[in-house]
Amino acid sequence: MNYKIFIINLDRSVERYTHALAQLSAWPELPVERISAADGRQMSDAELNQYYAEDLNRQHFHKLLKAGEKGCYISHIRCWQQIVAQQLDFAIILEDDFILQADLPQLIASIQALTTPYHYLKLAMPNKQQPVLTRQPMLNGFSLVDYKKMPVSTVAQVVSQQGAALLLAKAVPFYRPIDVQLQYSFELGIRAQGIQPQAVRPELEFESNIYSKHTDVVDRGLFYRNRVHFAWANFRHNVAQYGLSVTLNAST
Repeated sequence: MNYKIFIINLDRSVERYTHALAQLSAWPELPVERISAADGRQMSDAELNQYYAEDLNRQHFHKLLKAGEKGCYISHIRCWQQIVAQQLDFAIILEDDFILQADLPQLIASIQALTTPYHYLKLAMPNKQQPVLTRQPMLNGFSLVDYKKMPVSTVAQVVSQQGAALLLAKAVPFYRPIDVQLQYSFELGIRAQGIQPQAVRPELEFESNIYSKHTDVVDRGLFYRNRVHFAWANFRHNVAQYGLSVTLNAST
């Protein structure tokens, strides 16, 4: 299978890239490619607006996206574009603040052995564990899972060529943060799943390149409307896909 490991890294973040390479140093034979991250703070409005829709952001999300959030999303778009351009079967996409917790060649072998098509596989999440709807054994002790609600965080994921093409078609232009957008997988036409145990966790020691300390202006009414809309749409999708009993009895 043709695959690569993409590491998203800002040109000015040399320490982070050194940290990322150190995580992979045990396997120098792995095909690693650095993806120059989009620095939203340095991009012009014209450059950002090739991908970002401010009018949709104002209409459908409860706060305007920060420059770092825009850059993060565009960085993932660049990875999807490279998956398609290089005709990769899949890519492991890593943001540069990751900590590896598994034997990476074993994980890759497990992904290569999958016989059912997939689009997007999350490899990490924040501390809060999400309930699982279905679990399918994989090689080397891993499991392929369907989450009741897709976890946030995009520090580590696998994206197939078909998944990348669908994301480029449906997730651009964007108006939500990338991790929030991917929770709406049922609107994007992709099947978003996960692999457990989680092979990666975020490194929390680095200062965020995305979030600043200033207070956001939040449309509270839209925030709560969006939460209700998502909960209902996600519930309907789960019931249609997995059945009412499975949805109600999902466990961590």
